Amino acid sequence: MVLKVNLSDLLKENKLKKINRDLLQAKECLNAATHDLATAEKLVGEDNDWALVIAYNAMLQSARALMFAEGFTTVGEAHHKIVVDYAEVKLGSKFREKIDLFDSLRKKRNQAVYEKRGFVTEFEAKHAIKTAKEFVEIVKQKLG
Repeated sequence: MVLKVNLSDLLKENKLKKINRDLLQAKECLNAATHDLATAEKLVGEDNDWALVIAYNAMLQSARALMFAEGFTTVGEAHHKIVVDYAEVKLGSKFREKIDLFDSLRKKRNQAVYEKRGFVTEFEAKHAIKTAKEFVEIVKQKLG
């Protein structure tokens, strides 16, 4: 399966820029992801919209950890989409399903934060958390 994006294009299009590797920032992002997962689990059934938003944030933070550890940061607008694209580049087509779910959660998160409330079901929130846990583990393994 062919990747939708590549690192060269992200750099040429000024969506990413090279920075010094920041392993401390990467570790802090992974810690935030772990915290977010625990918080999301507490909200399931009580506030499913926010459970999903926080599960998505765990994925975002772990993908940002990957970026910082490898010496990249986002530039310009659409930071969240760029992080999803970077995760796709770095994790590869082997994890296409997880990346597609990450992007889907990004869009649902946008709806929950900016458009409407009360549309996320408990099943969706639980699935988001399960997906986020798996994604965070994939990134942790990648970072070693």
